[in-house]
Amino acid sequence: MALILDLLGQAVQMLLVVAVAPLLLGVTRKVKARLMRRRGPPLLQPYSDLGKLLHKEAVLATNASWLYRTAPYVIFA
Repeated sequence: MALILDLLGQAVQMLLVVAVAPLLLGVTRKVKARLMRRRGPPLLQPYSDLGKLLHKEAVLATNASWLYRTAPYVIFA
C-alpha cells in the first residue's frame, strides 16, 4: 500500500512540474520585460503557444518509415 501511495505521489509531482513549467516561463518573461520598462507578453502566453504547437498538423513524407513517425512520441514520452 505504501508503494502505491509513493508512486501516486511521484506521478502527481511530475504532472505538477510539467503543468507549472510554462507558468514559470511566463513569469520570467514578464519580469524581464518589466526590468526593460516594457509590458511584456501575457502571463499565460506559453500555454497558448504550447496549445498551438500541439494542434499543428503533422507533415510527413509518403514513404516515411514507422521509426520516423514514432520518434516524436518517444522523445516527448
